[in-house]
Amino acid sequence: MGDLIVGRVRGTPKEAEHFSELMEMSAPEYFPDLLGREFKELFRALFLEKENLFSHEHVIFAAYENRIAGMLLGYDWKAKEREEKRTGWLMLKALGFDFLRQLPAFISAASGSGKLEEGDYYISNVAVYPEFRGKGIGKVLMLKAEELAEQSGARRVALDVEKDNENAIRIYKRLGYSIEREHSIELGGKKYRFYRMVKELRATSESSSR
Repeated sequence: MGDLIVGRVRGTPKEAEHFSELMEMSAPEYFPDLLGREFKELFRALFLEKENLFSHEHVIFAAYENRIAGMLLGYDWKAKEREEKRTGWLMLKALGFDFLRQLPAFISAASGSGKLEEGDYYISNVAVYPEFRGKGIGKVLMLKAEELAEQSGARRVALDVEKDNENAIRIYKRLGYSIEREHSIELGGKKYRFYRMVKELRATSESSSR
């Protein structure tokens, strides 16, 4: 593997462009149905703001040979409780009537795929540019997220994956994640089905066995 660096970001406009592109790659049909046609513009704006669930404060980038190769968006249950209302307010401010129209769907999504238990660290989205796939970058991002989860005091890591994304499910299982439950949401006449997958953190397992 070439020179790979994974770490926090600074929150620059250039990074915001990468964030919006990679967010689209992580869910190319779901986000337009949930947030409307301006979803990429919304993500760019939220990334640059602090104290919201799409902020650069919750993003790690993978740089491969000095080029942005991928990203992961993740946060713990404390951030979810602290920033959820502000995130909604910023969305309303940015999208206006379009957000109000989508509000029932957004609430449904938040109660399904966005729901966290106390002690959870949530991996919201992870994506790698096509030209950098096959180099283990996604795995490195996931392991970094688990490290951040342990530092936050989380007991487990949770994520949601579309039920028909068999490749991603297979990868997550190899990394130690297991399916906890299934949930769904209807958007634009289409039903999106998800698996909630979870992984207990090593520190928790070790402490409970003592």
